[in-house]
Amino acid sequence: SDAKSFYSKISGTRDLYRVADLEGQLRNTIIAKMTDAFAASQVPFLDMAANQGTLAEKISETLKPAFTEYGLALDSFVVENLSLPDELQKVLDQRISMNMLGDMGKYTQYQVAQSIPIAAANEGGGAVGMGAGLGAGVAMGQAMMDAVKKSTSTPVGGAAPAAAGTPAAETKFCSECGKSIPRSAKFCPECGKPQV
Repeated sequence: SDAKSFYSKISGTRDLYRVADLEGQLRNTIIAKMTDAFAASQVPFLDMAANQGTLAEKISETLKPAFTEYGLALDSFVVENLSLPDELQKVLDQRISMNMLGDMGKYTQYQVAQSIPIAAANEGGGAVGMGAGLGAGVAMGQAMMDAVKKSTSTPVGGAAPAAAGTPAAETKFCSECGKSIPRSAKFCPECGKPQV
């Protein structure tokens, strides 16, 4: 730690500078550097909770220069818990469910079965809404199955077809799972691996 740097960068002309005063500033610095630390860790998104030690080391390495600039030393950094916003957790849970079921037809059946109690709980016109919802769900599931079948079938020439509406030049392949992803993606939407 460097008292001169701390005084000139942080406390300035204040006679008294409390830990609470510094806490907010350090929290903002940590949050600003967090995205870089996640990418530098090379830990896939889905594996972050299982690799908290590795993640903490990379975050510490990323933060040390900022702390030094403030005249402080970062001796250790611990990741105690990783949690996702509810919306993202819900999407992730659905994706994991789909992967566990494996077959798009089974996933569609699962989704329909999940929607029946919800539709039954709706009062007035529930049967009409349920019928329309089930029909739309089955049609959408069938369309998704057809799209998956088309995208996974290989023509006689051996080249995989380009995704509809996405020129091949705008995509790349994930180094972890091999799936086609947008060239600008920083993380693979399939496996969560950071893309370099």
